[in-house]
Amino acid sequence: MRKYRFFYHYNKPNNKITVHYKGSCLLTENIEVQVPCNSKWNKQQPKLVIQGFCKNIIIEDKLIKII
Repeated sequence: MRKYRFFYHYNKPNNKITVHYKGSCLLTENIEVQVPCNSKWNKQQPKLVIQGFCKNIIIEDKLIKII
């Protein structure tokens, strides 16, 4: 199964976490990450993002599981 790049960061205006996966931008209150990831610093906002590769994500009520 192919792996895809994902990244997430804190979204201050919405007070939530934004998850970016396959061109989609998803807002959530909680995430559960089950794959290795690393941090990346940017010169522009968002300054810090956490990124990695995953096979899929599961969207539940207020939780996104990254597997």
